Amino acid sequence: MTTPKLSADTPRGRMYRLEPDGPLLYPSITNVAGMRAKDFLQGWYATMASKRALEMYSWLDRNPDRAAAEISRVSRDRWGTQKRIAAAAPEYTRTTADFGTLVHAACELWGTSGSRPSDAEIGELADSMRASQGAFATEKDPQALIARAGIRLDGYGRFLEDYQPEFVEIEQTVVNHTVGYAGTTDAIVRIGNTLLSADIKTSKKVRGDYALQGVAVCRAEELLDDDGTLREMPELTGAFIIHLPEAGGYQAVPLRTGDAEFEVFRALRSAWSFEPDECALEASSGPKDLLLSLLRAKGGMDGLG
Repeated sequence: MTTPKLSADTPRGRMYRLEPDGPLLYPSITNVAGMRAKDFLQGWYATMASKRALEMYSWLDRNPDRAAAEISRVSRDRWGTQKRIAAAAPEYTRTTADFGTLVHAACELWGTSGSRPSDAEIGELADSMRASQGAFATEKDPQALIARAGIRLDGYGRFLEDYQPEFVEIEQTVVNHTVGYAGTTDAIVRIGNTLLSADIKTSKKVRGDYALQGVAVCRAEELLDDDGTLREMPELTGAFIIHLPEAGGYQAVPLRTGDAEFEVFRALRSAWSFEPDECALEASSGPKDLLLSLLRAKGGMDGLG
């Protein structure tokens, strides 16, 4: 998947500018949707860390002649070992994201060239990602990686045959100035006489919160090209996911993109702008100063200096 030229990664996530070399103005759609609380991930992080710790223990059990030296090394570098165990979940997430990016890039190449990428072309995409992003650093079998991507492309090809989509836009950035966000949809397609936003996902399942990304694209106000040109946003009937699961095949999953979903997205956009550090004011010098500070903070007593 091509990185949008008008976007950049920042400490607060991906941001978009409206013209080349212009200031970064708007958070990405994914960045805003990610503001939604994901408390369930805490348990998953703990599970992934415990699995890595058990794998390390199993290695000691399989290599008793090296166990003493390894235990000594861990004892000397407790912080490094803790970081390695804690990194299990982020590393897994990065690996799956890199694979999804590879599949996206292959599908994008298919859409622009009109033909399915060869194994050699998929390998070139992987090599490019490895060189530029450090992706697939732990991949020991490049051919197995290509084969896994090929299974996803088999499903994508079946989707193309069954739905016969006309690709109106590919990897198109959209922007909403009123709410203040931008993002890139994998494709805007015409199926029959209907225009839809389509996103490709290689996740284990289609999550309901993908609807927040879909509704943000549908409610965008303009198309934004890489050179900063703004174009009229076509009216989209809705959004759907092209799900390419690990086992093969595909699913075309429609998303709810109504007013309720957009209201949630707008609230998340407000949450993204919230600066909690600014809410703790300077310590008061006494009761009178405390009350005056609270009144000013609420916007009252405008005449107070």
